[in-house]
Amino acid sequence: MEQFYIHNKKQELIQSSISIQQAYSQDGITGLQEPLQECAAQNTTVLVYDQIQRNFIFLGNQNTNVDPRIESELWLRQAEQDQIFNKLQGRKYVFMEADGQLTDSIYFYTKLNEHTYLFMETPKAYIETTANTALQFFAYVSIGALVLGILATYFMASKIVRPIKQIDSTAQKISNMDFSEKCDVHTGDEIEALANSVNKMSDALKQNIDILKRDLEREEQTNKMRREFVANVSHDFKTPLSLISAYSEALRDNTEPEKSGEICDILVEQSNTMSQLVNQLLTLTQLESGMMTYEMSFFSINELVSTVIHNCKILLEKKSITVQSNLEEEMMVQGDFNRIVQVFTNIFENAIKYVDGKKKISVWLTRQNGMVRVNLFNSHPPIPQQDLNEVFDLFYRADKSRAASAKSYGIGLAIVKTIIQAHEGNCGAYHKDDGVVFWFELKEFVFEDDEEEFE
Repeated sequence: MEQFYIHNKKQELIQSSISIQQAYSQDGITGLQEPLQECAAQNTTVLVYDQIQRNFIFLGNQNTNVDPRIESELWLRQAEQDQIFNKLQGRKYVFMEADGQLTDSIYFYTKLNEHTYLFMETPKAYIETTANTALQFFAYVSIGALVLGILATYFMASKIVRPIKQIDSTAQKISNMDFSEKCDVHTGDEIEALANSVNKMSDALKQNIDILKRDLEREEQTNKMRREFVANVSHDFKTPLSLISAYSEALRDNTEPEKSGEICDILVEQSNTMSQLVNQLLTLTQLESGMMTYEMSFFSINELVSTVIHNCKILLEKKSITVQSNLEEEMMVQGDFNRIVQVFTNIFENAIKYVDGKKKISVWLTRQNGMVRVNLFNSHPPIPQQDLNEVFDLFYRADKSRAASAKSYGIGLAIVKTIIQAHEGNCGAYHKDDGVVFWFELKEFVFEDDEEEFE
């Protein structure tokens, strides 16, 4: 540090000597007032010596309180002893720093002209003091800056690390399938964007996992119902097969002609039972595999409903059921006529099969939002809401304990649902008064004006 200040001080002396030379060359001694004030401010003593007249033209600064630190005669003897005048013959200036001379200072020598010399002196003690002071100052400043830097770094790091830690904590919980925690980060930068992405990922994962859980539960429920269905169907196949086998043997061994007709009737009945079940299974398989094609057209849903009711007249009379229908307003729908006949037949036969002792069945049509809804009511004890929501699912039977004679395997309504969905319609069931309403809806067909004129 001290050497740095000494080097700077020498440069100041050189610049000051240039200023004095310029002022002296223009105005002589009278022009040195301003540069001498600058020298005094720099704690520099100035002496001008005329070699021809061997006298000192100027010493110190008469307008300042700076006193000369050396006498002129002592300086002259010292300069002659150090051969300064000879050295300046080939140089612009000479520095001397030898300790123990006149004072412990830096000495500067140069020429103002051929016979006039400039002597400048500044104490090294002043430089050392300044250097030490500056060194202490910079030491304090450095320590302060270091402390402030450490504090600033700590707070900045905390500001950056805190949201990152929160994001990491949330990510750890997400990895453990815990989606309760969210990243509450508001930094306004990429870290906040990352936190928002983690929150969106958490919500998406939670939603997808919930869907997956529901799908797995539904799949498990379907598998359970499928196992029950296979067991029931196997049992129901076994019964008619056993009867067919037993009565076939009886028919073979029969020696009484009058019993042959009765045995044949039983064989036909059991064969029809098996045929009905097989046909339902084949139909459902074709529907679900997409192998079944639909021949779309438009037709009167009123006519279809009336036809199915008339075809089931024998079943209605057998159970003494009277059907109330409200089919006055004709409504046209779009769809495959034969498949919709199958839909309504399955629902209507289901209503006949499970109607209670009140024997109430009614049918009516409604329209809403471009759809025509077919509503079928049958009196029936209340069905649990959970069962009512799942009654159209494959293999589903609300009454798990009912006998095989009911001929219900959870296939008929599943066929209804599959066909209606293929028609971009809906189906469902709900409670009403003392019974249950099953419904399905299809797109309404509206005649264009030109078609009406043509007809």
